[in-house]
Amino acid sequence: MLRDSVPSSQPPKSTDLSAKQDMEVSLILSFVDNHVPGFAGYYRTLKESDKENRISDLLVHHFELCKDESGGFFPFRFSKNPTQKESTKETDIGIFVRTRDRKPVPIFEFEAKRFSETSNNKEYVSGIRGGIERFKRSDHSSHLKVCGMFGYVQSRTSAEWISNVNNWIDDLSKNNTDKTIDWTDDEEKLTTIASLTSVEKLYSLNKRESSKDKIALWHYFVDLMNKN
Repeated sequence: MLRDSVPSSQPPKSTDLSAKQDMEVSLILSFVDNHVPGFAGYYRTLKESDKENRISDLLVHHFELCKDESGGFFPFRFSKNPTQKESTKETDIGIFVRTRDRKPVPIFEFEAKRFSETSNNKEYVSGIRGGIERFKRSDHSSHLKVCGMFGYVQSRTSAEWISNVNNWIDDLSKNNTDKTIDWTDDEEKLTTIASLTSVEKLYSLNKRESSKDKIALWHYFVDLMNKN
């Protein structure tokens, strides 16, 4: 919330913001919900590369353009591969508060993975480069309690990949022998929250064994296949 002394025609200063971090997360998720549905069409129009890093570059560009086109003030910036002082393992997309009064530390981060016939699709969940696993091990976003993932769907359907992801998590809950990570909670599986245009939005709550807490993950499965 803004203090009454801030003129409505000017963007607020960081000292004028009294919102808690969960308000910042809500603003970010609302922005993503409103604008990620437009990304698939933008991507198809460009007929660009199908490489994961390039898609994430385009997604960041899309979000930044949406900020400009909306005509309002959005006090955050999207960035590729945000660095962290405690880990050398970077996520794909970070979101920062746009102010000099706070250190450039991401307040929200997204990992991204492709779903295709040529990808190691299980890496969405687990493995050395496993997206969910890196969040669970605090290799990603150890300073955050809420983050997200983008799944770039390049073959089959989002519904098939969501089912596969939950089956892989279910298998880990039954057969995992690594005592440093726990997949047994029912909340580890993805739960559908909303169906947006070309996007399925889901949620999971994932245990971090090392810190004995949990990280909430918002998942966006984005259908990038050409429908023409």
